[in-house]
Amino acid sequence: MNAALELHGIVKRFGVTRVLRGVDLQVAAGERHALIGPNGAGKSTLFDLISGRTRPDDGRIVASGIDITGKPPQRVSRLLARSFQTTSVFGGLSVFENLRCAALGAASSRLVDRWLPSRRIDERAHAMLDAIGLAARADELAARLTYAEQRALDLGIALATDAPLILLDEPTAGMNRAEATRALELIRATTEGRTLLVIEHDMDAVFGLADRISVLVQGRVIATDTPAAIRANRAVQDAYLGGVAS
Repeated sequence: MNAALELHGIVKRFGVTRVLRGVDLQVAAGERHALIGPNGAGKSTLFDLISGRTRPDDGRIVASGIDITGKPPQRVSRLLARSFQTTSVFGGLSVFENLRCAALGAASSRLVDRWLPSRRIDERAHAMLDAIGLAARADELAARLTYAEQRALDLGIALATDAPLILLDEPTAGMNRAEATRALELIRATTEGRTLLVIEHDMDAVFGLADRISVLVQGRVIATDTPAAIRANRAVQDAYLGGVAS
């Protein structure tokens, strides 16, 4: 398997509490991989470690063949982009300016792109506006968007960085069913050809989106497999899915 992301024996403690207990995980290049598990399992903590917000106490993190263990976010930003559970858009900037900042920041972090003309940066931002369906709101302040539109902008910001690996933390949280369905269609369309690792509690979303699913329970990955195999896995049913898997 050509791995876009590899986690080897990841351990994280907060005081005497062991949140992650030796996590091993591989995400193949180009796949959509979901990470599921009960609250408190350590999913967002794992995202914090991958994206450089915190350091693991033990283990290795490798992205696109490069060891990024303990590297700060600005050092790993050319390899991965992350959205958070709550929207992180710049409310005082327009929708277009949010996307342009992401595209400009990505170009500045890569030597090959550092001297891209302003026109090319604008083209990237406009292309992402079209992709996320917000072209008509380009000049609107991001703070004035609906919640679902802000989450779409979050996705656009992550994609505008052109990072090969995208981490999405509960992208449909707080949405009604119709909004979540549209968000999933958007994610599916815009991440085509990218590697996606997504945390999501909506099981309909997970089983409809992911190529493979990993289940994190009490700081350990207890299973990684196809959606059908995960749904039928008795250990997963007992630990997390319960009636959802039946």
